[in-house]
Amino acid sequence: MDFSADDRKRLRDLAGEVGIELCAVSPNCDLSSPVPVQREAMICYVRECIKLAHDLGSPICKIFAAWRGITLHDGLATYDDTYGYNQYGFWKGDRRGLVVQSMRELCRVAEDHGIVLAMQNHGPDIVNRYQDVLSLIEEVGSPSFKACMDINIEPEADSPQHAHEMVKGSGALQVHSHMNGEFARRSDGSVELVAGGYFDEHFWGREVAYPAYVDALVASGYRGYMNWEFCHPGLENRKPVGIDYVHKQTELAFEYISTLRASAERKVHTARASGA
Repeated sequence: MDFSADDRKRLRDLAGEVGIELCAVSPNCDLSSPVPVQREAMICYVRECIKLAHDLGSPICKIFAAWRGITLHDGLATYDDTYGYNQYGFWKGDRRGLVVQSMRELCRVAEDHGIVLAMQNHGPDIVNRYQDVLSLIEEVGSPSFKACMDINIEPEADSPQHAHEMVKGSGALQVHSHMNGEFARRSDGSVELVAGGYFDEHFWGREVAYPAYVDALVASGYRGYMNWEFCHPGLENRKPVGIDYVHKQTELAFEYISTLRASAERKVHTARASGA
C-alpha cells in the first residue's frame, strides 16, 4: 500500500515485460471483529488493496472473512498463538453479521474500481467450508462479490466426490482458486503430493483430492487461476528452511498441477470426441 503511483506503474510494466499476469491482490483480513475500531481499520486496509489491484491491472482481491493472522518470533511466522485460543471470547454475539456489513461497504468500493472480491473458504470461525462463502455471497448480493475455493482446506479435503460437489455447487461464482501442500519427486521423475490441508497433525500424508478437483474445474469450463501459496511453516528435519526450499516446492507444485491440468484436458477432449 505504500507503493507510489510510479512504483505501481513500474511493477505493472515489469509484469507485462516478463509475461506474468497479476491475477490477484490478497488482503489478509479479518472483517469480523466486534471492536469497531479494529474492524474499521481492516475495512480501510482492504479498500487500499482494492485501489492497489486497480492500479496494477489485477481484476481480483482475494479476501478472508475472519483470518486470525500470524505472529512472528525471531523472524519466523506461526499460527500457534492466534489459533491456540479464542481471541473474541469476550463476545457472545454472532460475528457473521459484522462480516456481511463489512462486505456490503467494501463491495461498493470494489464496484467503483472494477474489482472483484473473491472470498476464500478459509476457516476457522465465520467460514469453515465452501457453503459458508456461497451463503455470504447470496446475503450480500453484490455482483462484485465472488468466491475463491480451495479443496485443500475443506473438511472433506481427501474426497473426490466432495471436490466435484464443490465445483458444481460454486458454479460461475468461483472466479479464483487456491492450493497449498508439499511435494516430492518420485524415482520415475514424476511429482507426488506428500502433504496438504491445514498445518495440523494430519498435514503430512493427507491425500488432498486435487486430481478430482482439477478434473471438475476443467470440465466445468473454469477459466480462472489456481493460486499456489507456500502458506505453512517450512521445516526440514524439524528445522526452519530457507527461501531456496520454498522455490523448489514452488517448481514442484507447478509441475504437479500442470500435469493434472493436462490430464483433465485430455479427458474432456476424449469425452467430446466420443460424443459423451
